[in-house]
Formats: sequence, structure tokens, C-alpha cells
Amino acid sequence: MQDVARLAKVSVGSVSRVLNSRDNVAPEIQEAVRAAMAQLNFVPNVVARSMRKGSSSTIGCLISDIGQYTAAQMVSAAEERLRERGFEVLIANSHFDLQREGAILAGLKQRRLDGFIAAISDDETPEYYGILHKLNIPVVLWERDAHGEFNCVLTDHADGCRQATRFLASLGHRRIALVAGHTNTWVGREMVRGFSRECANHGIAADPSLILRTGKFDAQACHDLLTSSTRPTAVIAPLNDAATLLAVAHELGISVPGDLSVISIGDHQYARISSPALTVVTQDPRAIGREAADMLLYQLDGTPLSGIKRSIHPMHMIVRESCGAPRTSLRRNQTHAA
Repeated sequence: MQDVARLAKVSVGSVSRVLNSRDNVAPEIQEAVRAAMAQLNFVPNVVARSMRKGSSSTIGCLISDIGQYTAAQMVSAAEERLRERGFEVLIANSHFDLQREGAILAGLKQRRLDGFIAAISDDETPEYYGILHKLNIPVVLWERDAHGEFNCVLTDHADGCRQATRFLASLGHRRIALVAGHTNTWVGREMVRGFSRECANHGIAADPSLILRTGKFDAQACHDLLTSSTRPTAVIAPLNDAATLLAVAHELGISVPGDLSVISIGDHQYARISSPALTVVTQDPRAIGREAADMLLYQLDGTPLSGIKRSIHPMHMIVRESCGAPRTSLRRNQTHAA
């Protein structure tokens, strides 16, 4: 800063005011300071500034995989809202690796973050909450429910799976598979709960072999499911897994929806133009991202919240082309097997 001040022929205080975007700096001084900074290739030391100010103006964001379209939309919307308020967002992917996630949390703590938005890999284990509390900063969870420990923004995945199962049952499907979210997470629990309840409502016998988990549902697992002698006539799956289903079904010569009905949990612009266009049960991920950011900003502003806030966003169904009634031969085989 002293070098910049000497070159610009201004005081160090003037340089500081320009760096902090103060209004009481004459335009010609701002121009001289910025020209000197450019000539000297000067970059402010953000870490030193955060230690001095007691604030880094940085928010940590933990997600499982930025490659997932829904997660990417949530992060994008939250980042836009936080940037409007002058915060940078530091994003990390856990890939549901608890050891990796622990290292990420430790690293984020060293960076003196102002707040943290997270989709943690395990929201069932109380011991895990202690790690988040030790960050000593406001925390908001999205798509995770830590039993009243933290503010959270959720999607009603139970109702989403109920809608999907109800629709398939109305078409005559009796053997329906579910690719559920990860274990030990709100998404995984709620998807299975909604699916199981709606199956029971329609008298469809529970078959544990038809409840699979995303993350383990790779192309081989999909192949095994679709080549089983008692394969399902319909599958409900998250968007990425639904895409895998369509690809493997095509390779096996299984027509959709003629031989197999598919419902995606989550929507994408390509789902509308795929062949067939995917029937989906979806939410508004950008609304979730914005609300999570706003919830965190309220805490950073010191706005008092009456207890832990828990917001649940609805899901809605969009019927397209990927679902139909099961073939008569398959229904007869299923009845005989039962």
C-alpha cells in the first residue's frame, strides 16, 4: 500500500479508502490509485484484511456434487443473492466422502468464514452436528434436516415420491422400483417414506430389492435391474439416474414407455426434448438456493429468528411421454409371480 501511495502521490489512507470502496474519495484520486495498483500488479491481502476486520466477507458452500443439475441451480441462485450483499462464495464438493468432508470443514474454519450453507453427507448422526457448531458461525442446511439443530431449507421429497408412485399405480404398474437418495440424509429418508406409504395405499407389496440408492446405481446396477427375470415395469429415479436408465434401456432394446416407464425426480431443459420426453416430479431449486442465502443473511445481519426455522418447498408433477401402462404380458407374469 505504501508503494501504491508513493507512485500515485497520495496518502496511504487514500489508498485504503479506495480499496474499501469509500464514497469520500475524489475521482482523480481513485483513478491515480487504480493506475498505480495496475502498474505495480498490486493485489490486496484478503486474509490479512479479514483478520483485521474480523470478517472475510466469504460464505462457505458445501454440496455433494456440483455436477448435479439441481445442486448447481441451488448454488447459482444462492451465490447471486450473496454476491448482491458483497459476499464471495467458496464452493466445495464432498462426493459423500465423510473423511473428505471433515477435511473440507477443517479447511473452511481456517479461512475465517462469515457463514456456511451445506448439504452435509450425514444428517442423522448427532455427533456430526458438533463439528458444525464448532465452526462458530451461522449455518444453514439445504436438503438436510438436523432435527432442530440448524436452520434448514428442504424439499418435500416424500410427497414427490407419493405423486410419482400414485401416478404409476393409476396406470396399472405393480412392480415399481425406486432409486432413492443417499442413506442418512433427508432426501433418502423422505423418498423411501413417501414411496413406501403410497405403495401400501395401493396394495402393492413391499419388495426391498426394488429400493436402490443413488451413488451406487451405476450403469452395471441399472443393467442388472433391467435384465432381472422379475424386472420392474416402472422406475422412479433422480435426474442423473433417470438418464442412466434411458441410456441402458436403449442399449438393451427396452422401449420407454412401451416396456418400461420412467419418472425423474428433478427436471432439466433436456428432459423436455429427450426421446421420449421425461415425466418428472420437480421443485424450484433456485428458490431453495435464494431462501437458504436469505436465511443466512438474516443471521449475519443480527436479525433475531424465533427458534430454528425449517422451510419445506413443495414438489409438482409434469406428465410427458416416458410413462405408459405396463404391457399385458408383464402384468400377467407379475400376478403369477405374486
